[in-house]
Amino acid sequence: MARLRTPVSLVAAALNVRTEGLGVRATGRSFGKSHATIIRWEQRLAQQSNQWSPPAPAGADITLEGDEVYTRVGENLPPL
Repeated sequence: MARLRTPVSLVAAALNVRTEGLGVRATGRSFGKSHATIIRWEQRLAQQSNQWSPPAPAGADITLEGDEVYTRVGENLPPL
């Protein structure tokens, strides 16, 4: 990510804690940056994903696994 006004080590640390589950506003407070700045860093990194993410193998299936993903189907019912 070129032309950053913030040291790359700080940006990398902030993005690392985001991937570990820290919220965007909490990340901004922890690193002394606004949450909008953190979001912009994430967007800039996402735009460059084709440069750091290897292409999928030809003819192979890709499986994405989510960590700590919760889905609500229907309505919440009290326990029996």
